[in-house]
Amino acid sequence: MSIKLTSEEKKLINYTKRAVVKYNKIRHKRGGIDTLYSFLISDSGKIYDGACFEPNIAQATICGERHAITNMVLKESYKAKIKSIVVADPVPKIRESSSFPCGTCRHLIGEFGTPKTSVICIQYIQRKNDWIFPKIEKYFIKDLYPHPYEPIKDLWD
Repeated sequence: MSIKLTSEEKKLINYTKRAVVKYNKIRHKRGGIDTLYSFLISDSGKIYDGACFEPNIAQATICGERHAITNMVLKESYKAKIKSIVVADPVPKIRESSSFPCGTCRHLIGEFGTPKTSVICIQYIQRKNDWIFPKIEKYFIKDLYPHPYEPIKDLWD
């Protein structure tokens, strides 16, 4: 199955592939392992990186998507919008379905995106001397999370 990608999505995927290899080489030199990464392109055209942070206390975990979104907001503003976001998941072998953003990340992608924000899920596998990216799937956030939480502003008025 072939997926239709915009030129910005192709740019983001190419960036993702280079960044995953770069960051994993750094992690491996420091004794780390492959992790889930996320990269997004904002409505300004800038790309932001994020990596999963998994300390030894589960409540302190930060998803790669939230890290990338936080970087976007830090550098631009709360008004910045996500055009496309990639979730790059390390897998030992090709899986039927890729990892999707968790519920909290879906909510934030919805909040900082639009119904047209694309979510691209990429599986990556480390081989002996390189990484391969055997599976790429594209969704729209409106399809993954059609009913994000929106507080009723006039509830107490």
